[in-house]
Amino acid sequence: PLPRQGWDDVVLDELDRFRAIVVGPGLGRTAEQGAAVRGLLSRAPTAAVVDADGLYALENVERAAGVIGGRSHPTVLTPHDGEFAHLAGAKAGADRLAAARGLASAVGATVLLKGSTTVVADPDGRVLLSATGDARLATAGTGDVLSGVVGAFLARGLDGARAAAAGAWVHGTAAHLGWRRGLVAGDLLDLLPAVLSALSEEN
Repeated sequence: PLPRQGWDDVVLDELDRFRAIVVGPGLGRTAEQGAAVRGLLSRAPTAAVVDADGLYALENVERAAGVIGGRSHPTVLTPHDGEFAHLAGAKAGADRLAAARGLASAVGATVLLKGSTTVVADPDGRVLLSATGDARLATAGTGDVLSGVVGAFLARGLDGARAAAAGAWVHGTAAHLGWRRGLVAGDLLDLLPAVLSALSEEN
């Protein structure tokens, strides 16, 4: 496990082992952690997914753009509606496609706006949609699973939008395999291999 303090330096020291990182889940929202997140993203020469507390660390559009603007590798932000409103300074509203596209353009990162239809927007205006999700994917921890899946696709070399859209599709499809019962994050993890195996066989 990473230490509570100085974890960002530990990650930077080990980056030659990784092609992508996921930053944010479980970190907390202290000023110290916020500074660590921003510093890591500014310095890390690798693809990154920013979720949960990592999104709060970016604080607002201007600060996020300043951090992400200097990065040369793909960056994917994965907000739910509350995290989106905090970062963008306004709710996504009815036109979620326009909202995601606007935030992506403003901060210079791919935005995956979670929902029953997940919207993936690139800074250049490209938009992809995934309608595989359902209400059970709003339970605690399932968003962390999504971040990990997106990070895995980034590590495989996909660009930000394709990694985010593929992650959303796999995440939602896994949830549908568990349709007979309620779903928690651990269940979702157990269902992922079957989805990935089927996807591999089709291609």
